[in-house]
Amino acid sequence: MIRATAAALAALVLSGCYTIRYERRSALAEQGTPREQWHHAFLGGTFVGSAPVDLQSMCPAGVSAVESRVGAGDFFWQAVTAVPFGLVPLWAPVWEPTTVSVTCARPAAARGPSRSLKVALLPLNPLGGVAKETAQLLGDALAGELRKRPGVSVFTQSDVGALLGVEKTRQMLGCGDAGCMAELGGALGADRVVHGSIGRVGDSLVVNLSALDARKSAAAASVSERLRGAGDEAFLDALPALVDGLLAEPGAR
Repeated sequence: MIRATAAALAALVLSGCYTIRYERRSALAEQGTPREQWHHAFLGGTFVGSAPVDLQSMCPAGVSAVESRVGAGDFFWQAVTAVPFGLVPLWAPVWEPTTVSVTCARPAAARGPSRSLKVALLPLNPLGGVAKETAQLLGDALAGELRKRPGVSVFTQSDVGALLGVEKTRQMLGCGDAGCMAELGGALGADRVVHGSIGRVGDSLVVNLSALDARKSAAAASVSERLRGAGDEAFLDALPALVDGLLAEPGAR
């Protein structure tokens, strides 16, 4: 009997638990535990007992995720303070606590290099049903996001052709090994050469990008992202986080 009663109480408590989560895919999350605080309401949410969560002061660099949660502890206090309420008796908690969990975005200073950086961006390789024209458009969007970062200048395929000539450009853009890419970066005076692919697997968009240190002929950074159940435009939403990863200094991620 005691076990049955405990199980029934546990089921009742768990039935009142819920989580509502909002995320910004474009914002790179800060390191460490999310910041939490209680938010209070009374009489079934009729009266608000605490001020709104001040996200701007809590996260000056922006927000990566916000979660409003009623856990077992929160629901326990709602249940034990419930009273009849209204003309038609409805049970409503006198005290209705919820837990608000906030994950801040990583500060801009931690997202990329503080020095001047020249980046040679190779055309994205379309795979798995992604059209060549789509890959080209998304590559242009990637170049645009790179150019938004202070101190970053970008060479695209058209820039390479203007600087090296058509024949030399054709030879270098057709290579795929680190040595050839380093040679391309050296010819342009670039610090990094960014290359990668975008393709579709099932209902997911898969993005793989790598940055090569042209002076050392060694990998500098790489990012991979699987965007589940997303159209091609999801790549645009993920661009800020992808560029953060590509520009991160080795050992800083």
